Amino acid sequence: MKRLKRGVLIVLEGIDGAGKTTHAKLLTEWLREEGYIVSLTKEPTSGEIGSLIRKQLQRRVFHPATLALLFAADRLEHAESELKPRIEAGEVIVSDRYVESSICYQAAEGVDVEWIEDINKWALNADLTILLDVDAQTAMERMGSKFKDKFEEESFLERVRKIYLERAKEKGYLVIDATPPVEDVQMKIRRIVASFMKNCENFIFKGLKVCSGDEEV
Repeated sequence: MKRLKRGVLIVLEGIDGAGKTTHAKLLTEWLREEGYIVSLTKEPTSGEIGSLIRKQLQRRVFHPATLALLFAADRLEHAESELKPRIEAGEVIVSDRYVESSICYQAAEGVDVEWIEDINKWALNADLTILLDVDAQTAMERMGSKFKDKFEEESFLERVRKIYLERAKEKGYLVIDATPPVEDVQMKIRRIVASFMKNCENFIFKGLKVCSGDEEV
């Protein structure tokens, strides 16, 4: 098994219905086949704070800023108990959502971006962030008739998508058109990650950008 000198955090971002969960699982399986020690995680987590968040999203009662604080608290607990030890052990972590989700979703509800960034300033830097991009109508069609929480409404998702794309351009995140079939999108993700991991064999410095850009793949 391949163990890096320092582990890496790979994040898949995008609006609900973009395919993050599916592609995070497929990517994790592929990386394990390639010989890496990999952990798959998601936000909100399955911990106590994460469970509280999911309940509140269904009830739609918390103020957006309160939700941002809960997400930050959930992330802190997860980072200290799971992410940091695994990174230090040289593992690869694939995360279905991370800090950018908090920024884009809560900003779409009117919360100040700089404030959200500030309450998450202690969070581990993602080493590679990939944005899976679909329009809100496509996302809604994919989700179909399943129960929708407060964030799964077309007009809102379109606002979130706009912020995601603006952030991707600003921060240099890679953007993949996630509307084609799963197999095609997954192959694009794997090509990006394969190039990234090749440069990570002797990866030492936290936050080193070895695979970045704002072009659409």
